[in-house]
Amino acid sequence: MNYDQRRAELADFLKTRRLALQPEEVGLPTRTSRRTPGLRREDVADLAGISACWYSQLEQARNIRVSDHVLNSLAEALRLSAEERDYLLALAHEDARSSANIPADGVPPALQRILDSQHPHPAFALGPRFNILAWNQARTDVYGDLAKIPPAHRHMLWLFFGGHMREMIQNWEPSARSVLAEFRAATGLYVHEPWFTTLVRELGQSSTEFRRWWRQHEIEKHHVTTREVKHPFVGRMVLEESVLVVDDRSGRRIILEIPQPGTGTEKKLTALSWKSQEVQDPSWHVLRSPDSEEQWSNHF
Repeated sequence: MNYDQRRAELADFLKTRRLALQPEEVGLPTRTSRRTPGLRREDVADLAGISACWYSQLEQARNIRVSDHVLNSLAEALRLSAEERDYLLALAHEDARSSANIPADGVPPALQRILDSQHPHPAFALGPRFNILAWNQARTDVYGDLAKIPPAHRHMLWLFFGGHMREMIQNWEPSARSVLAEFRAATGLYVHEPWFTTLVRELGQSSTEFRRWWRQHEIEKHHVTTREVKHPFVGRMVLEESVLVVDDRSGRRIILEIPQPGTGTEKKLTALSWKSQEVQDPSWHVLRSPDSEEQWSNHF
């Protein structure tokens, strides 16, 4: 198992968090003569109760063992959030999960039925690598057919940074940064795996925003996220995204997108489901399809 990548990620994470903290935030005097931002390595070591030399070796990705006690002391010194602390511990543990323990793609029929039952609200299932395993028709109605995207790019990061959703998501930047931070928080155990390093390398080659934001090492676990969607037929919709964890040790999660009240989104989702049903079965004639996008939008 390649631990060099894990140590490099740990070193980079510690450094970015150290440079993001100002002396006055941790009770140290402001240094007006200092040109570089953030704390010094010596400051972090003092706050954590460890030697500066030993901490420097951590930031240099040296092969040293770190106890949970020391890691928790560093988390306190660097004012890490609960999510960031969990990520730090995941990076430092050498008994990290290997890709052999990650469940195969796909979902059981019962999970697919759960997704389908959410109609007309979009819903999909994510694997632990953030690859999209399954989705319902409403997700296709809103964002397009994932089946037309190559399986290797059927991944949340590729959807946001590969151009698939950039034009449709009106609040693209905060949404993309949030997805990236969530991915990083969820995959700390896998940073040494070939699939992880390949994904990061290829995304870095294709997206300048990904390269810039990846270096910032932001960590965030999922909270309710609002997506503003510009649909070609029904116009603006506002969806609140929530996550349900599948309790079967598979690492799978269900992503639900619920219309925000007062935005007219529920009505538009219902109309899209009618339109989709007409395309699949012309005899199922509930709402006559308009002759143009302008006529379609006039229904709302």
